[in-house]
Amino acid sequence: MFDVLSMAKAREAQGHYVARMEIGDTPGFKNEYIHELVTKYSTSPFRYSPSRGESRLITKVIETQWRNSDEDQVVIGPANFLITAALASKTSQGDFILLPDPGFASYKLAADFLGLNIIYYSVYSDNSPRFPNLEELVNGLKIRPRAIIVNNPSNPLGMAFNSSEISNSLKNFPDLGIDIISDETYVNLVYDETKVLIENLPSTRIRSFSKEHCAPGIRIGYATSDVKAVQTMADLMSLSISCVPQFIQFAVAEYLGTTESELFTSNLRIEMQSRLEKLFELVPDGVMQNKPNSAFYALLNTGNKSGDEAFEFLLEKNVSTCPGSRFGENSKNSVRVSLAGDSLNLERDLQMLSSGLREWNAINSRR
Repeated sequence: MFDVLSMAKAREAQGHYVARMEIGDTPGFKNEYIHELVTKYSTSPFRYSPSRGESRLITKVIETQWRNSDEDQVVIGPANFLITAALASKTSQGDFILLPDPGFASYKLAADFLGLNIIYYSVYSDNSPRFPNLEELVNGLKIRPRAIIVNNPSNPLGMAFNSSEISNSLKNFPDLGIDIISDETYVNLVYDETKVLIENLPSTRIRSFSKEHCAPGIRIGYATSDVKAVQTMADLMSLSISCVPQFIQFAVAEYLGTTESELFTSNLRIEMQSRLEKLFELVPDGVMQNKPNSAFYALLNTGNKSGDEAFEFLLEKNVSTCPGSRFGENSKNSVRVSLAGDSLNLERDLQMLSSGLREWNAINSRR
């Protein structure tokens, strides 16, 4: 994604104002309280932390996220890293795994790094989100997958699927020996009444503090799984980044569960729902088949032309998006937009996006 980021910055360096919608950074939501706490703890001695995470943070994660977990079933680390660690804890080189298409780009990067074979399952067809019957898919395969990643709510779709729909599709996977890895990054950022939590199936579950509380730069998240998997993830942490800095863990431990944290997330949900509704109202007809109901994102249909071409066209109009091809084959004729930018520029950015899309549609309708 960061080459897209560099291209946007290059246009800004040329003196252009660019509507920045390319990645899931969150400059439009400044979290004052976590900033204060990080500053407070940054004056403490810089000590090593246990690779699995500080006990006080693990306790707070259990209290606020997964009340049925034990302390030895939780690990702290950057959420992006925990995706790779979770896969490593459940697979061996050469195993087959199931990944969503479209899906977060790090899934494929992690699978390739670990030497895994990928079987994609579609969560987007005919420009519309749909969660498939995965048991039917698995029964039609000659090879039994070792694990599956489920991302709900979805990045890049910005859609939350109903938990019962997913649970019915996965209910027999544990008996089939298929481990479930559930990426729940945006589970607390759902803007309607959709129920997304899947709590009746054994799985490895990953969440991101950095996204939910709009502090991506502090790089912290958490996962819960069985004891053996958590130990493997902790060992990988020890062999790579050693540990999340202690002062960040202490700050997050004090933050979680506070009135300030709950109010921040509540206000974030209200604001993002409003932003996504504005997007839905302003883009040309047919560009969005469904109104996003979660996270910061939406996929915009680019017609019969590839999203890569549309991305280049929009960038020339000073609108920075992300090509849908970065997320999979099923989204190649689309671009993803993120609406987490500065609120002062939001109206202008959306108008620039809408104008660019109308011009794109007009040009391609004549061909």
